[in-house]
Amino acid sequence: MARKRKSQVAKVRDFLTTGKKLTSRTAITRFGVYRLASIIHRLRTVFGMNIVTDNSKGYATYFVSTK
Repeated sequence: MARKRKSQVAKVRDFLTTGKKLTSRTAITRFGVYRLASIIHRLRTVFGMNIVTDNSKGYATYFVSTK
């Protein structure tokens, strides 16, 4: 029986739920995700996750808000 691979959405969701921060560079190297903003949008709308975007460094950093 063949193993089923996790989707990119599931990989990003699992990573963010551990409390870590995610940038597009990290998403590309760890998960092969080139459209991170699209996945974040899906996690916010479909899964109802409270994901915060921090643009203070000049690039987007995503993390799950605990509030």
